[in-house]
Amino acid sequence: MSDRSGSSDSLDDGTSEGIDGFGDRAPSDTDGPSRTGRLDSEVRQGSPYTESQVIMPTVKVVAPFAFTYGLFVTFHGGGSPGGGFQGGAIMAAVVFMIAFAFGIEATREWLANTVVVGLAVGGTLVFAGIGIVTMTQGGAFLQYELLPVPLSRINRVTYGMEAVEILGIASIVSGVLMGLFFLLARGFSSEGGASGTGDSTARTDGGDDR
Repeated sequence: MSDRSGSSDSLDDGTSEGIDGFGDRAPSDTDGPSRTGRLDSEVRQGSPYTESQVIMPTVKVVAPFAFTYGLFVTFHGGGSPGGGFQGGAIMAAVVFMIAFAFGIEATREWLANTVVVGLAVGGTLVFAGIGIVTMTQGGAFLQYELLPVPLSRINRVTYGMEAVEILGIASIVSGVLMGLFFLLARGFSSEGGASGTGDSTARTDGGDDR
């Protein structure tokens, strides 16, 4: 009888401390979002990453072609459907695809914040710089034929537009979209963690009242 009662006491103690049969902490209702099935960004990045045997190899194959297509749309925007805005959006979408396949935090560490900010700021400086140069020549903003380069009028217009499309608009769009993506992902993870903490606190208080 004493051994049986002793084993039941130890079982009760293990249950109250939240220890399962393998020596790990057993999930309970008072745990946060990671124990209740909510898969917000913070929980996903904090848990061991599960590699998909389908998604990850597919992204590795598709990403280079998608990025090349974005460059094609950007460079050929002057003579075919497309342009800097469409090409920049496609190139930013490649980063989104990599983030969904390999993890947002891993992609954020791989793609430094200085690169994202540099694209947006650099594109803005190029766009504004070309426009200011034409204004200093007595013309309007982005009046490409007044660019001080040793080319014909038609070539000045063509290459000026290409410079704005490729170095300006494409860089701005891709940088802004990637920056917004990472900012939104970080904001949602922080909000999810806060709400999860509130839920767990409420449940703990409810358990104490009982």
